[in-house]
Amino acid sequence: MARPFLRGVLAGMVLLSLVFSGWSLWHLTRLPVGNWLVERTEAQLVAAYDRVLLREATPAALGEAITDRLQAAPRNWVALEGLVGLAQAQGVALAPDVQAAYDTARAQDFGALARSRACASCAYDLRQCTMGADLGCGLAVNLTVAGDVLSLSRESAAYLRGDPVDQVDVTLSFIGIGATGLVIATGGSSYLVKAGSGLLKVAHRMGRLTPDLRGVYARGFRQGVDWARLPGIRNADDLATITRPEALRPAMQVSEHLGAVNRQIGARATLHVVAHIDSVSDAQRMARATAALGPRSVGALELLGKSRFLRVGLRLADHIWGLISGIVAAVMAALGLIWSRLLRMLRRRI
Repeated sequence: MARPFLRGVLAGMVLLSLVFSGWSLWHLTRLPVGNWLVERTEAQLVAAYDRVLLREATPAALGEAITDRLQAAPRNWVALEGLVGLAQAQGVALAPDVQAAYDTARAQDFGALARSRACASCAYDLRQCTMGADLGCGLAVNLTVAGDVLSLSRESAAYLRGDPVDQVDVTLSFIGIGATGLVIATGGSSYLVKAGSGLLKVAHRMGRLTPDLRGVYARGFRQGVDWARLPGIRNADDLATITRPEALRPAMQVSEHLGAVNRQIGARATLHVVAHIDSVSDAQRMARATAALGPRSVGALELLGKSRFLRVGLRLADHIWGLISGIVAAVMAALGLIWSRLLRMLRRRI
């Protein structure tokens, strides 16, 4: 009596599991493929990064990454400091030879004479800046509203001469000057937008913007502003009246997300991070990641690489887990029925 009942239970479990799997699959077919992965909550994100770094941030892996970057010319000290900082935060002791090579290289690049020469060149022309000791000099001079005004004046003169206009620089300067008024039309935070636009301008002049990210601002220049009405503007707040909010919004969003990154990890680290951003989505996910990791962000990005670094922030949607659970339950119940059938056949033969 018990065995037929057990077989009935297993058969029912198979049926229910298949129904549940079908229901989950139906929901999945109604979701865009991009929604099969969803963002982790803030607490989940912190825990996920902690698990990954506990596994990946080993003395050997960190030592290899630091050694590779010490061999570059010029050296990227933001990346190197990030990796060493990550080792300290994770409680990982670097091999003595790696630490010695790092200290020697830092003494060379941060010496008074080398630093003063590089600082003067970077302050005068951002294209001469490296991700080293000179970077702060270029930031101090260029992260001001005066820099935005100067950029617009320079590009206006180029237009009048018939020379090519730097559309990315113009759009970032336009956003920086009119941030307060523009966020009313497009949404966001004027402080973050202004800070992000200033850093993006510096990154652009240094050649650190990816082609796709430059495209976001070039489209903002062509489609987001009615430049013919610009001569009638009397103050910065009026700039919002000549914008096309939907067309300009992606550029504003990238600026705001980079402003959030800057708030978490500072200007130098943000200039390093921006070279890994290709889209509004990348910028938004990078802002969430740096909020979760804080000072460990650059080191984790260097150690894991962009794809793995950003992928940690995503998890499978609940309906996918439901589909997997339903299939597993159906398979286990079916195996139970098959095993029961095999046992009965063996008993008959014996």
